[in-house]
Amino acid sequence: MAVLRVGFWVALASAAGLFGVVAIRTMLYPHEVAVSEGAVGLAVRSILEGVAPYDESRWLAPPFVIVHYTPLYYWVTALAVRGLGTEFMAGRLVSTLATLGVAVVAGRIAHRKTRSISMGIAAAGLWLSFYQVTFWGTIQRVDALAILFESLGLLTFTRARQRDRVGYGAVPWFVAAWATKQVMIVGLLACIVALAAEDRGRLARAARLAIAGGTSILGVLAALVVWSGGGFWTAAWDGTVSGHADPPWVIFLNAELFFGSPWNMVMLILASAAAWLIPGDRLLGIYLALGMVTAVAFDANLPRFFPPMLAMAVLVPMLLEAVRAQPAVRAALLAALVLTFGAHQLYEMRSLVRERILTLHDGNERLEFAEAVRRHTSAGGPVLAQDVGMLLSAHRPVAMADPLVFSILAGNGAWRPDILVEGIRERRYEAVVLNRPLEALEETEWTTLWIYPAREVLADNYRLAETVTIDQHWRFLEPTRYFYVPVSSP
Repeated sequence: MAVLRVGFWVALASAAGLFGVVAIRTMLYPHEVAVSEGAVGLAVRSILEGVAPYDESRWLAPPFVIVHYTPLYYWVTALAVRGLGTEFMAGRLVSTLATLGVAVVAGRIAHRKTRSISMGIAAAGLWLSFYQVTFWGTIQRVDALAILFESLGLLTFTRARQRDRVGYGAVPWFVAAWATKQVMIVGLLACIVALAAEDRGRLARAARLAIAGGTSILGVLAALVVWSGGGFWTAAWDGTVSGHADPPWVIFLNAELFFGSPWNMVMLILASAAAWLIPGDRLLGIYLALGMVTAVAFDANLPRFFPPMLAMAVLVPMLLEAVRAQPAVRAALLAALVLTFGAHQLYEMRSLVRERILTLHDGNERLEFAEAVRRHTSAGGPVLAQDVGMLLSAHRPVAMADPLVFSILAGNGAWRPDILVEGIRERRYEAVVLNRPLEALEETEWTTLWIYPAREVLADNYRLAETVTIDQHWRFLEPTRYFYVPVSSP
């Protein structure tokens, strides 16, 4: 048993250490490491320059810098940019601190449930152990700050229930979570359901909490819609929800990244056992179940699993504490965790080590895309590109800041690339960089819907100048780019 305990704590220490190294390396790296980071940074910069978050000019004219989530992360990061002066570092710092904050909150919740300081520390380490948390919780994205607010709501609700109060104090945290990412409602729903279950069908208290939380969120939603003249709805609904972007096969592939992990599955099984076997508190079990359902129902992308991962990080220490008087059972659980975690660190996390530690330096292959942009354009020439990161690295003017979001808008009929068609016809762009060859553009491929209507004009006015393929693997980055230049270019 002593060897297993030591192994367990060594595993958690290595998880925290890897998170720290990845976070620092990522924070100091001056280029994009995940698709959409550059677009988020441009959105933050535009807010600092005085453009309202949901002003219609964002989807009517270049550079098409759009804010397609609720605004709180952008505002917080804008404050950080004022202090640090660089979008990537500031946005990543906000996310990293938020992720570490969730670890602290997970520890506090576990400590309140178990009265064990060691199990509180274990919960914090288990939260940091997930691939998805280290990957997504250290980049310039809204997700880490949103789950921090939601975790604070759960902690506040837990404290209130221990005093037999309804938990209205959690509502502001849940509103803040929604105001950071508009799908972050799992925590509030779990608290409402848990309160109803605790009251054995008497719904008065659960209904009051639902009214308090629901009306608060609806009030913020109405304020955003009115303040933006309807622009918020276009950006945050039409720009995020799409049957084109999330067909069943995409959801399956995204979900495979979670369900294909033995570490995730062991944690899920043990957390489910804890929720089933430990009497009294249903909240975390409900939060786990709702988190899993909503993650798959939305699109099963990596950060969608943050809520169930938070639940797992707290429930597993609760299970370990519950079987403390059963040494054989506890030893079996520790053995399962230690052995699976060893495989997790050595196999599952190696791509993250490669991407965020070993190859995260100037001269890595990902930057070859930026070098190709420099070869085919001048310093002042506008470029249309499938991903904005290469343009920021090449220091070229951005003409389309977020093609993926505008593909969703186009698929929903909320935007047409007429101005891009006109610019291509007049050969205003020094280059057009695609993730597909021109002849392969299809109406069924959602990532290129932003440029698909312009394919014929593009074929008439631009020619393929170069194809660049990198050998290094980067998560969510297709390895080949096709560089088109005006037909009149030498």
